[in-house]
Amino acid sequence: MPSNINITNIPAPRVDFIDPRTGLMAMAWYRFFYNLFVLVGNGSNQTSLEDLQVGPLNNNEFIIDVEGPNVNTQSLVSSLDSQIAELTKEIEGLQSQPNLTSADIIAAISSVSTAPVTKTADFTVSANETWIINNKVGSTCIVTLPTASTYIGRVLTFQNYQDQLLVSASSDVVPVGGGAASTSILEDVSGNSATLVSDGTNWVIMQRIPNNVLLI
Repeated sequence: MPSNINITNIPAPRVDFIDPRTGLMAMAWYRFFYNLFVLVGNGSNQTSLEDLQVGPLNNNEFIIDVEGPNVNTQSLVSSLDSQIAELTKEIEGLQSQPNLTSADIIAAISSVSTAPVTKTADFTVSANETWIINNKVGSTCIVTLPTASTYIGRVLTFQNYQDQLLVSASSDVVPVGGGAASTSILEDVSGNSATLVSDGTNWVIMQRIPNNVLLI
């Protein structure tokens, strides 16, 4: 039996033979009769009435006329299989994504939003510290800041509880007015505070607030 047979099932009884909108033959019925016309000859088709009665041997031996040009069933199935496989990969990818809950989000925020910590001696800033109070008595407090290149964009805020200087252990602090990096962070005045941000090379003082500043 030829491999280019078009098959259109007879429309269901509920399908109007005449389209009430146009007054013409309904498209479903037109396709049905058109494909019968092709199957019984159409001037060049070798399909016989017997072939029409027997029908195709399997689903891969005919072409389905959806609308317009014929589409080979085997190619269509292969294309659909490929699309289904791609969709399956995407679905599996979505399923493998982490399922974040509100508790996970709160925990993540908490990990970078810590409570202030108080230091009473020279210290090294820990990975989870952001707000730091210098409460060392009797002498200058020396702080070892994180490596700036490792924490680009990280923010640290320091505040004095004592009339003591707060300085960095290295010359890696850029003054609030710019210039060469030095060690100075806070003057020896209780209540002074400063906010530092890493630029990848040094810690830049973005804001310094004296305790006795006059706010207008």
